[in-house]
Amino acid sequence: LNYYALYLRHYLTEEEDPCVNDKEFISQRSDAAAAEYETRRLEGMNVNQAQECAMSVLLADLYSAE
Repeated sequence: LNYYALYLRHYLTEEEDPCVNDKEFISQRSDAAAAEYETRRLEGMNVNQAQECAMSVLLADLYSAE
């Protein structure tokens, strides 16, 4: 597992989201986040900016409203 997959799995566990056991969902999201990070770095963004973009992709539509 890569960083984004581990982060997402932890997030889903903490939120008690049923997707926590969906390996395909986690794989697709983590791959998309990693690709976003790489793209943004190649475009010249700094590490923090690229990470913020990647996390937006990783967690899209998953934020709980509390």
